[in-house]
This record gives sequence, structure tokens and C-alpha cells, in this order.
Amino acid sequence: MRWPGHKLAAGLFVSVLTIWIAVMAMVMRQAALPREASGPMLAVFEPGTPEPDIFARLSRAEARIVKPSAFGFIWVVAGDEPGLAGRLADQGAIGAYRNLPISPTIAGCFAFADAKMANLLQ
Repeated sequence: MRWPGHKLAAGLFVSVLTIWIAVMAMVMRQAALPREASGPMLAVFEPGTPEPDIFARLSRAEARIVKPSAFGFIWVVAGDEPGLAGRLADQGAIGAYRNLPISPTIAGCFAFADAKMANLLQ
């Protein structure tokens, strides 16, 4: 049995997925905060990091915890002192983001992938 229409559908699916990944990578790069940033932000840690460990890291970074997200490795935090994003990075956060046009869940996945790619390029 041959289904020629499936090749077209598979090609279209791969094309749309590739474009979506490229656009999401650009969105995440643009949404990443500089080290000197402060205010409300998403702090993204390695998936699988225990919540008590994340809580301790956020405390050492002097971040005010607003709320955790649906996933334990993404937290909404805030801070008035300049340099919160840098302090979070020093404590092991793989990214700090603000005003994302996507959900924190998707943001965390792309932040993780973005951090891994940045480490490979260094």
C-alpha cells in the first residue's frame, strides 16, 4: 500500500516544526534578561533540581519568591536590587526571563535548550 499524501503531510509537519523551533529560539534569546536586571522575572533552573535546593538558591540570590510555576524548576521571583538576574545565574539558574509571550512551561523547556546550546557554542 502506498499513501503519497502522507509524504506531503510529513514534509509540511517537519517544515512547520522547524520554523516554530527557530522562532521560539529567537523569542527566548530576545526575552533573556541581562545580568544587571532586577524586578519581576522567571527564574529557570535545571529540570529535576529539587525544590528545597531551588528555594535555597533563590534565597542566596536575594530573590523575593512570588510563586512557583506548574513545574518545580521554573519560579516567578522579584527583586529591587540591581543584578538579580546575575545573582540567579551565579546560583545555578540557566536563565532569567521577563514578559514572555508564551507560557512559563514552554519557556522553561526552551530556556533549558537555549542554555545547552550556549554551552556547546562556548
